[in-house]
Amino acid sequence: MARQTGAALLAALLLAQGCRSASPRGTSEAGPLPPVKQAVEEVVVAAWADPAQLQEGGGVAQVLVRLQKRNRQPYAGVEVRLQTSRGSLYSEGRILLTDARGMTRDRLTTRSTATLTLNAGGTRYSFRVPVAPDVVKR
Repeated sequence: MARQTGAALLAALLLAQGCRSASPRGTSEAGPLPPVKQAVEEVVVAAWADPAQLQEGGGVAQVLVRLQKRNRQPYAGVEVRLQTSRGSLYSEGRILLTDARGMTRDRLTTRSTATLTLNAGGTRYSFRVPVAPDVVKR
């Protein structure tokens, strides 16, 4: 039951951040995500792209990840690894660490809708970064 409550809290937090879709146990179309060091405490994840949707033809979006402890305090020093189903990430899948504010960032470059999957201290999460559809010109 605690797992369901945590998942509901996570979903509410992500919706408040304007994420397009959320899954605390997300999967990636790009294959298994390499492991990271397990966090000592439970990790509450919020992740989103800015802009939330890319224009026709794709582009670059900043990927922001915020980690908190259950008491809403920032979670510094947590290992985070990201993976994308389409395009490329600036980190190239290397491990990132959260700063004193519990934040880390990456940069996605893609021409088509991508699903980003991350592993933050052992907590998996995924969300989509949509690309506007091509419009047929007359």
